[in-house]
Amino acid sequence: MSTRLIKGRKNIHLAKIENQNNRQVTFSKRRNGVFKKANELAVMSGAEVGIIVCPQGSKPYSFGHPNVNDTINKYIGEERSPSPSSPGIDDKYVLMFRKANSKELNTGLNSLQDQLDFALKLKSKLKQMNKNVKSQQEWFKGPIEKMNYTEASMLKEGLEDLLLKVKNYGTERGYGYENGKWKAE
Repeated sequence: MSTRLIKGRKNIHLAKIENQNNRQVTFSKRRNGVFKKANELAVMSGAEVGIIVCPQGSKPYSFGHPNVNDTINKYIGEERSPSPSSPGIDDKYVLMFRKANSKELNTGLNSLQDQLDFALKLKSKLKQMNKNVKSQQEWFKGPIEKMNYTEASMLKEGLEDLLLKVKNYGTERGYGYENGKWKAE
């Protein structure tokens, strides 16, 4: 007869794992194990389960059966006395979760409000600039005879600039401009 040694569960010395990669792997495996056990508890007993795990320097992970948000909202929304097994502890974590969530939402709201304020200021500046441009362009719509000296000078400069741009455009495309006529070069 052979004797067989049965290996049971090993006792693990609990201490922080110093190697970052090993710590991350252990966290992922244990997190999945905890979530699996919570799911089993919910399925077997019909309990509503909500778990939030916040690793250091990373995003929080959550599990809920049927849904973590519904479970937490149901728990937060009810006025109930603390459970006799852990008086006040559950409420402390719920308040911490609320406060963290509120800070995140307030930060997002403030950022959106700043963006909205900037957009509204930009809109009013653009409207004012548009009014200024329209008022500056209105003077040449009337007859030339009714223009004053300044308006006539501005019209002349504008037309000279336009003529120069047209000449440059034609030259770039292989046309020459002599004596008021275009010639192919």
